[in-house]
Amino acid sequence: MNFKKFYFLFIFLLYSTIGFGTSLEDSKNLLEGTLPNGLHYYILKNEKPENRASLNLVVSSGSLNEEDDQQGLAHFLEHMAFNGTTKYKKNDLIKYLQSLGLDFGGDLNAYTSFGETVYKLQVPTSEKDLDTGLEVLREWASEITLDPKAIDNEKGVILEEWRLRQGLTQRIGDIQKKILFGNSRYFHRFPIGLPENIKSANHNLLNSYYKKWYQPRNMAVIAVGDFDPNMVENIIKKYFNYKGDDNFTSGVNYTIENNFKKSTTIFTDPEITGVSLNFICQSQNAPINTMDILKKSIARDLYLGILNTQFSIISKENNSPIISGGGYSYNIGKKDRFNMISLDLRENDITSGIEKGYSLVKYLGTKPISLETLNLEKTDYLSGIKNFVKNKKSIQNNTYIDMIKNKYLYGDTFINPEDELSLTENILKTITPEDIENIAKEFYQENTAIFLIAPEKDNLNIPSKEVIDSIVDKIRSSSLDNLKLNNTLPKLEKLNLIPGKIITTDSNKDCTIYTLSNGIKVYYKHTDFDKDKISIRLFKEEGSSNEDYDNYINSIVAPYLISNSGIGNLTSDQMEIFMKGKNFSVTPYITDYEEGFYINSDMENLGLSLDFFRLMINNPKIDKDIFNNLMNQLKEEVKNKYNSPKALYRDKVSSILSNNNPRRKSLDESDLSKISEAKVLNIFKKKFNNFNNYKIVIVGSLNDTEARNEITKYFASLPVKSENNKPQPLGITFPKNIIKDSVTKGVDKKATVTLVYPYEGTYSNENRTLYNASSKILDMILIEEIREKLGGVYSIYSVPDLEPYNYGENSLKIFFSTKISRTEEITEATKTVVDNFINGKIDQKKIDDIITNYKLTYETAIRKNQYWSQYLYKKSFIPDYKVLTPKEYNSFINYENMVKFLKTAVNKDNYIQITLLPEREE
Repeated sequence: MNFKKFYFLFIFLLYSTIGFGTSLEDSKNLLEGTLPNGLHYYILKNEKPENRASLNLVVSSGSLNEEDDQQGLAHFLEHMAFNGTTKYKKNDLIKYLQSLGLDFGGDLNAYTSFGETVYKLQVPTSEKDLDTGLEVLREWASEITLDPKAIDNEKGVILEEWRLRQGLTQRIGDIQKKILFGNSRYFHRFPIGLPENIKSANHNLLNSYYKKWYQPRNMAVIAVGDFDPNMVENIIKKYFNYKGDDNFTSGVNYTIENNFKKSTTIFTDPEITGVSLNFICQSQNAPINTMDILKKSIARDLYLGILNTQFSIISKENNSPIISGGGYSYNIGKKDRFNMISLDLRENDITSGIEKGYSLVKYLGTKPISLETLNLEKTDYLSGIKNFVKNKKSIQNNTYIDMIKNKYLYGDTFINPEDELSLTENILKTITPEDIENIAKEFYQENTAIFLIAPEKDNLNIPSKEVIDSIVDKIRSSSLDNLKLNNTLPKLEKLNLIPGKIITTDSNKDCTIYTLSNGIKVYYKHTDFDKDKISIRLFKEEGSSNEDYDNYINSIVAPYLISNSGIGNLTSDQMEIFMKGKNFSVTPYITDYEEGFYINSDMENLGLSLDFFRLMINNPKIDKDIFNNLMNQLKEEVKNKYNSPKALYRDKVSSILSNNNPRRKSLDESDLSKISEAKVLNIFKKKFNNFNNYKIVIVGSLNDTEARNEITKYFASLPVKSENNKPQPLGITFPKNIIKDSVTKGVDKKATVTLVYPYEGTYSNENRTLYNASSKILDMILIEEIREKLGGVYSIYSVPDLEPYNYGENSLKIFFSTKISRTEEITEATKTVVDNFINGKIDQKKIDDIITNYKLTYETAIRKNQYWSQYLYKKSFIPDYKVLTPKEYNSFINYENMVKFLKTAVNKDNYIQITLLPEREE
């Protein structure tokens, strides 16, 4: 569900006639004001997460405001904010941010866009923490020191960030930017900037931009959290009521204007692995602050829902030339909007894909849809909003932050979710098929840019620009009388289940454990974190590990094929329509060592979701068209997979780490030859026709009586036969000693490195906790030593993996990319950091920081369904599984325990180093 479509739908309205010229009113819950110096502030109390606040400093200036010699400096200045202010020297500031749990080093704490720069903090809600957090925002607003030495040091980091974005994505992006932005300022002021400007940046240039645009009248402070709004307002006034430049002039409101042109562009590249096609149109954007604009916004969402449903149905047709398709609409700045329809096409039938895709676009843009189609979409849309409103008390701070940012930057109205539903219901009643057709015309224009992306290889029949244009012209002049939308709402067959019984009930501090008459154990926990969400997980330890290779291959595709081939009496295309207005999902899975189902639902659809589950296991089926389409898609993917350097690199890494175990490589043509409808159906039935040794975790808003009713009907009646299948370890072991290897492929400006240190200790809860803590501290050191001191990377991080069900495939992995000429230098420096770390070179302050962060993370996590679902899942088959409380963590995580653990867990003389290098630089 796309929550973005709800952001502007919130206002209270009694059931009366809607005046569509009426202005929307901001929520009375939003405390807003303007200080004498012109700075805006917005404060909203929100209860989730408890005792946490999100603080943002929004600067209404980004890359569009840069002069010719400043390209990239808006973003550079954002980096410099973390390199020291008048009160907070660099190390003090970073240590403070790390103590809050912020992962310094990525775009997690700030970002720079075309029109804004935003700094973000998450802090506890004590008066002291709020005071410190807002003081830091104030320091960023006017007290960034811009030390020349720090500027020079940061150049390397920013150049590595620029380098990280190079490659295929950048090559495609450069073409697409030209299509979208033409010769407008947007094309010439992309936020990352130009390497030559980054290299020549100095104090004077940065300070000139800083002093000009970081003025109170050009900034806003946004605070959302579980706090007293009046207290926060007083702190903002305390820090931000300073004098700015009285002569400040707001920046130009840049637009695309007439730079967008009708065009057809074909881009091929040897690294592309599939064919995609985009139809792009430009339209006007307006702030959502009146009834009529809100109505248009809702109508646009309805159109996109109808369009995407029809593309999904088309993709399931026999030998459909369209693999997938979807529509999107997004604004650029205050006045421009792009409407895009994107298709993934089969490379052996590109022209048919173009024709079929654009025919649907024309049909919707020239013919009113049926009331039946529209009403189905309205039902789906309203259902999503009802679900959103029912769970309004679990809306996270960042959702509100984004809404308030749009109010400040773009003039949208901020309205409460509590008041949203009645307005939406009334607006939906007024939307007609003609309204949808008017929206569709914005996606179906004469002035359309067409962008085809395809692999560069022999024997690929790519249509020329002239052929593409002729196809589009032919469709535009045709009647399309034979095209009809699928919109008939089917009914699902009824299930007759004989309920089982609950034999025993055992309650503890974490959950209630029911033992059922068929022997299945259910771990149930009622929560009120979300008012109307239920999460169910059924699982069994076994998976494909005890199957032969043929069954393993078929098990990979079985969950997708079965769940997309229709349920019960419903066919695959009927499923698309049936699911309208229903908030639930049923997802089967088969992994190496486990099989099971994820079921997520609200209370209204819980019984239906469980009917789906039972119908899926009672009568699994495979639609021949779905099977053929998937096989065609897999064949194309296999044929083109090594066009991608990253795919070749991933396979190389997996091959080395698994000692060439065939189950760790990606699929090839010989694997596809092993897949058949009969084998897929057989392995699915084999895994899901006997629920012996299954366990079930249920977490959410259903009460005990409701839970018992569903458990006895749907789970106690599951078939159980006596057998004792268990996971069979695959026997995969990491290489010993030091292994170095590389892949040379593609054209790029960077090298990518993976370092893997196999875990050498034993599994225990204590060791798992120490492993995760060690990774967090190692990340801090890597950022300091490799990013900040050497300027050698933009992002570098470690990933620990230590679980008993990994059967020996546990390790600590480190990932980074760097300049090609510095690959050896940065890799050796990284290994030196690891060596020193193993030998006990650990700053006590970093240990203190992760302890503080653990407390903050823990207190937030235990108030979420996701935490309890995962916790009970692990607890069910790891008897002594435990998550330490902050007090226990504080006692356990110390220097002595960590050093002792690292000596046995990580061996500096046993690592795998694999590097991806380009054949040549771009």
